[in-house]
Amino acid sequence: MVRLEAFAAPSSLGLGLTLFAGGFVSQMVSVLVSSHADGGPLVWLPGGLLLAVLMSIAPSRWLCCVTGIVLGVSLAAAFPGGSIIESGAPLVFTLVLVPLAAHIMRALCNDASPLRTFRNLAGFLGLFVIALPIASSAATLIAAYPTGTRGQDFETWLHVGFAHALGYLAFAPVWFKPRARWSTLQRMFLPDSWPAIASLAAIATIGLLWSAFGSLSYVRPMLLLAPIPVLVFTALRARVAGAYVIVIVIATVAIQLSRAGRGPFIEDDESLTALSFTSWILATGVASWLLAVLIEQRVDIRRALVHSGREVRELAGRLIEAQEQERSRIARDLHDDINQRLASVSIELSAIRRSAGANGAELSHVQDELIALSEDVRHLSHNLHPSMLHETGLEAALGSLCNTQRHRNGPSIDLQVMPDADNLPDAIALCLYRATQEAIGNAIRHARARAIEVRLGVIDQNAELRVDDDGIGFSTKGEAARRRGLGLLSLDERAKLLGGSFELNTSPGKGTHVCIRIPLLSQRPR
Repeated sequence: MVRLEAFAAPSSLGLGLTLFAGGFVSQMVSVLVSSHADGGPLVWLPGGLLLAVLMSIAPSRWLCCVTGIVLGVSLAAAFPGGSIIESGAPLVFTLVLVPLAAHIMRALCNDASPLRTFRNLAGFLGLFVIALPIASSAATLIAAYPTGTRGQDFETWLHVGFAHALGYLAFAPVWFKPRARWSTLQRMFLPDSWPAIASLAAIATIGLLWSAFGSLSYVRPMLLLAPIPVLVFTALRARVAGAYVIVIVIATVAIQLSRAGRGPFIEDDESLTALSFTSWILATGVASWLLAVLIEQRVDIRRALVHSGREVRELAGRLIEAQEQERSRIARDLHDDINQRLASVSIELSAIRRSAGANGAELSHVQDELIALSEDVRHLSHNLHPSMLHETGLEAALGSLCNTQRHRNGPSIDLQVMPDADNLPDAIALCLYRATQEAIGNAIRHARARAIEVRLGVIDQNAELRVDDDGIGFSTKGEAARRRGLGLLSLDERAKLLGGSFELNTSPGKGTHVCIRIPLLSQRPR
């Protein structure tokens, strides 16, 4: 819920004076709106205003707010025609009940928005659309009982109840949720204004249809449902604020048509006309809040998925970084410890072979095996952490990788590196090297490729790596797609962590095409 303390909150006295003025103005506005509907009151705004303020401030400041608005409403009701009902006492009684209902609402929602769950919304509707309006209606009937005006008690009860319920709904977006702020209305105008224009045109069309055919009873149900598509569209586009504005605009159109004696709400009696209009607006408002819950929950789920995806990507980035650090440590141990010890053993074998005489040939064979093992350890160390990548650059590292694979495994590997692709940032260079290493390894081990092409360049401020082979390929559909190796998944994650993209095109018998593009604008050179 919105908190006024987040802004420059006024003092308690200033807040009380503000509520005094707000209560007086909202009471007079309620009277002004209701005076245009001769059948009875349409809306009572002070209760909704007080509720919005109470839900937005600390409970310790509620007393000054209630006192201020009660005095303001009482002053307005003291003027001739300053009350929507004959006596202003029931209105003051209702204002006293609002803090109790607000306290219950806070406890029910646990300081969350009523739009968070259907349970919270049901609590809001139960308290402020049913319970408080019933209490206000009962207080109005009790206050009118001594005067003997009981001929239209039920209609009076409905008029007052609907007017109070609409007042609470009118101010609900003020405190429902920070995400219900009016900035969401920008989505109706940005990046273009056609949604707002289309919505207003649709409402104008609905108004014309209501005016022309509202008196026809057999099309009236369809006319009353006509605003629903517009309401859904604006709610999806601008969420709660959009739905609220559309309901207000439609209510204004309906009021003007009813004053002119046209539209689907016209009845034989003016009181019934007012009841027909207010009940439809109330039902539409409740439906809009139910729709708002669905939309807000969808937004919550989508944001949670985005947040989870971001966390997973950050975790993947940390895992890849930890993997590279571990590879570097193991490579350093292999090169500086294991390989050096193998070299020492080889030197000792040479000394032993010279003094062994007839057994020197066997020792020479053992020494050759030991040298081959040392060479394998050196290649393993280089594959784990290519020190050449940092010492001589990406082009030389890729050249060494291709030469090693060509000599050890036999395929034809053609490497082409554009001149401007050698001085790339370290993170991008490492990513492209690992991608080349993985793609060549897959082409040799799995695709049984005999010809591999590696192309590296900078195109449109993007580092682009392409690796093509003539291997057997594989299927990217069905179960085979779900069984993609960890190496390909790792390349995809590496590219995304740098803001790039990973593409894999292959099919059985048609080779494999791997392409990685990484933008350079957000990266700093080495």
